Amino acid sequence: LDSLDGVMDSNNVPHTQEEDLDDLSFLVKLHSEDNDTLRLINYYPVDGSYDSQMGNRCKEHSDYGTITLLSTDGISGLEAYHECEDDTGKWYPVPYVKGSIVVNIGSILSEWTKGKMLATLHRVAGPASNKSLSAPKDLIMASRQARTSIAFFADPNKNTNMTNGMSISEYIQYRSGGNGSDRSGVGFTTDEQNRVYGSRR
Repeated sequence: LDSLDGVMDSNNVPHTQEEDLDDLSFLVKLHSEDNDTLRLINYYPVDGSYDSQMGNRCKEHSDYGTITLLSTDGISGLEAYHECEDDTGKWYPVPYVKGSIVVNIGSILSEWTKGKMLATLHRVAGPASNKSLSAPKDLIMASRQARTSIAFFADPNKNTNMTNGMSISEYIQYRSGGNGSDRSGVGFTTDEQNRVYGSRR
């Protein structure tokens, strides 16, 4: 909670008073309904005859909740987007540290802090992924192996509102592309898309 000191404003979080932010359990209360998801994610290996032509194993996106806790098996490919001083952006490999947890900022927390905490834009890259700073040989080797990760997605209570008036439930349904198997999720918010694909690129 200390890391949010000074970046959250009661005006950013609908139905929240300034004194609420002084409560150390403030964020816990916004997640009291256990509206969370734990996913085991598997990436299958590809045939070695065309692995060097393989693009992203998981598309570029942000997570739409508040935070994501991610445990990986150390197979290369996880990358995070970073804007550089020269006004360009690159995809940097996320280093693997055994026993560690990767923490991603989600779009909802980014909105609640008015962008003071930016959503983590990330992907699982392949050898042909654009603007990757991962070593090509590492991505080729990774594409030939199964890759497994475990992700815990923390989402606020369903009836908590976004600043645009959507409930969390409505926002998640929008970002995930609806219900059922025939759906296509929205990878980025408009602001996040501009960070990666804006006219300055």
